[in-house]
Amino acid sequence: MKDEESHLIPVDIFDMYPYPDAEQGLGMPQKFLVLLKGTENNVVPITIGHFEGQALAMALRKIALPRPLPHDLLCNLLKRINAVVHKLVVHTLKEDVFHAYLLVQAQGQSFYLDCRPSDGMIVATLLGVPLFMTPEVMEAAGQTLEHSDQGEEAEGEQATVPEVAPDPPAAAEGSEHEGAEETSEAFVDPETGEPISKLEQLKAHLDWLIAQEAYEQAAKVRDRISELESES
Repeated sequence: MKDEESHLIPVDIFDMYPYPDAEQGLGMPQKFLVLLKGTENNVVPITIGHFEGQALAMALRKIALPRPLPHDLLCNLLKRINAVVHKLVVHTLKEDVFHAYLLVQAQGQSFYLDCRPSDGMIVATLLGVPLFMTPEVMEAAGQTLEHSDQGEEAEGEQATVPEVAPDPPAAAEGSEHEGAEETSEAFVDPETGEPISKLEQLKAHLDWLIAQEAYEQAAKVRDRISELESES
């Protein structure tokens, strides 16, 4: 069905950070730049929307809100029907737009679920699913990762190859972040539009860690919650 299945390139979310889009007016939500790194020293930059960027950042840091977001709802539904997501594949770059699919298996059948790379990355991160890219996309949009202050260029979900400021922040690599207290983004609740305080993030993260039986990390987060509550 998909000829590229046999020669896909595994990629990881190497870095992500807010992206200053000059075309956006003042007061508009800022986009995010995500760098997907292949097995060699190549990265593919993809710009994604503000809310998708926040959802991906929360997924990477395992910050769970008290009520499920749309991506959580999809993951919960897939689990409920015993569907298994095997991988996310960014397979095509056409007219400056990236196209992706999730390979899903349910009721003894496998099928390709078309998605935006941003949504696919969020779901894949929440489910711990590997990410892949076709060689054609890597060749068309890949750039050599330089260990210098050289700026990167971005190909977005609707990209026009704008330039990005140098010196991005430290990489947010998958599930390497232990605690939500290291988060610097001002996350907002999609339902109310209100900022989510650090204390609320930590409490949600604590619930998630306990559900995962990660008790050692949960103890550290609980201590941090106690410190913040005593300070306030």
